[in-house]
Amino acid sequence: MSGNNKRQFIEERHAAILKLVREHGRVTVANLCERYAVSVATIRADLVELEKFGKIQRTHGGAIPTVKGGPPVPFGTRRKLYGTEKRAISKAAAALVKDGEVIFIDGGTTAPEMAHFLGDRKNITVITPSVEVASWLHSASLVNVYLLNGFLNRDSLSVIGVPSEDFLRQMNISKAYCGAAGFTIRDGLTDVDMGFIEQKRVIIKHARQVIGLLDHTKIGVASLASFASIDEIDTIITDRRLPDEMTAELAPHQIVVVVA
Repeated sequence: MSGNNKRQFIEERHAAILKLVREHGRVTVANLCERYAVSVATIRADLVELEKFGKIQRTHGGAIPTVKGGPPVPFGTRRKLYGTEKRAISKAAAALVKDGEVIFIDGGTTAPEMAHFLGDRKNITVITPSVEVASWLHSASLVNVYLLNGFLNRDSLSVIGVPSEDFLRQMNISKAYCGAAGFTIRDGLTDVDMGFIEQKRVIIKHARQVIGLLDHTKIGVASLASFASIDEIDTIITDRRLPDEMTAELAPHQIVVVVA
């Protein structure tokens, strides 16, 4: 088995384990070994990695869901997870940007990668809370950049806080590109940081299209709070096909799903 295929298999097992934990409230190492026909050492390594990224909480002989309200996983740690997938998603998102548009790029771990694929666009304006996005676009392209005002979050190098609606009403924001920590039919797009959540709630009120960017591990997951309901979302860009059941449920909402 090649390295890429092996990693994909591991990620699929991680997603399945996480689903079991959430559905049943607890899993045991013994049951997981039997279910997936792997060794105790392999399952323990799976649980260590899932706990490292805040997905589960290990217990003696198994695991339980992460305690709500617990400390968030550091931004730098989340940024490294599924980096290849996030870059592919951001490249697909950037392909939708047309010359002359005004777009919003959030300060999460996925959407900022779009900056690397926008250098050839003409006369576009990017509104962003991300200092890194603003700096990169300023130095490597002719893209116009508006950096939102607010308090600097040192963890993410982005400003947080509720943006000025007086300013946003003056801007013709064609697309809002928003990363998310989760996506479900009931909760829409959700995130883990209230500063970003409040910011994006205001932004999407003034954007013509809302585009959610999230890797496959966020599908079917509801995080801390919602920033876009299912009826406010126009497009979802992810790295794998959605489950058939979710695809059927999405049909009445006419949401475009792009697989990067």
